[in-house]
Amino acid sequence: MKTASKSTAKAKIQDPTALLRAALAERCERNPQYSIRAFARSSGISHTVLSLVLSGKRRLSKKAALKLAEYLELDATSKQALLRPYSAMVATEYQALSLDAFEVISDWYHYAILSLLELPDFKMDARWIAKQLAIPHLEAKLAIERLQRVGLLAQDEHGKWYQTSAPLKIENSLSTAATRKFHKQLLNRASESIDLNTFEERDFSSMTFAMDPALMSYASEKIKKFRRELTADLEARGTAGAVYNMTVQLFPVTPLPKTELKNELKMESKTQTRKMEKK
Repeated sequence: MKTASKSTAKAKIQDPTALLRAALAERCERNPQYSIRAFARSSGISHTVLSLVLSGKRRLSKKAALKLAEYLELDATSKQALLRPYSAMVATEYQALSLDAFEVISDWYHYAILSLLELPDFKMDARWIAKQLAIPHLEAKLAIERLQRVGLLAQDEHGKWYQTSAPLKIENSLSTAATRKFHKQLLNRASESIDLNTFEERDFSSMTFAMDPALMSYASEKIKKFRRELTADLEARGTAGAVYNMTVQLFPVTPLPKTELKNELKMESKTQTRKMEKK
């Protein structure tokens, strides 16, 4: 049963977070015992996500904003205004991390620690973190210190720890020793998961096929878009209970064509593209 307030629905919409705060404040004013958990149950938005958004530590995802619009029964104009900030979201929702900065925190568990912050039972304790990630206590302790040193991990006035940046993306236009180590570490973790996790707890799949090597950049962009969309979708659903990693690989299993043949294939590909455009 929907209990959206007409006054909230008709209120001037500034941004999704402001609307969320206004809707929650209105309900708390009517019922002092009303809680974020109650709002989460009614709206279908994760309690963890709501807490992070209200504390300013995460932006409300487009999917969660859609749920909010439905819950508040917004009219078409108000809904359009609510979703307007997401029109340029793809270009602005990630914060780039330079390769120099990445060198300092290139071990996979630095990013797992930042994701652990989103779990309801998170503890800023090196021993607890080490146990969760199956890493030595000293590595966990040093990783926490590094994240603080590079300014990605901080504590608010209430003593709560949070990630200071938007979701991170690595400037991976170059292959470096640090990026290669990072990917090898995650592949090792994936290999371990095959034996440690049940079939229902993980998803491993693969396809082997032939393709034009010149399409590698195109494929990389498609994979990047898929990763980001699926991650945003999963983060907006349910309540976070564990940290996952999604690693996608696309690589040749046979020798690549020699330079002369590569150029020939590239010219052929361009010719076919021009023919298709003329049609």
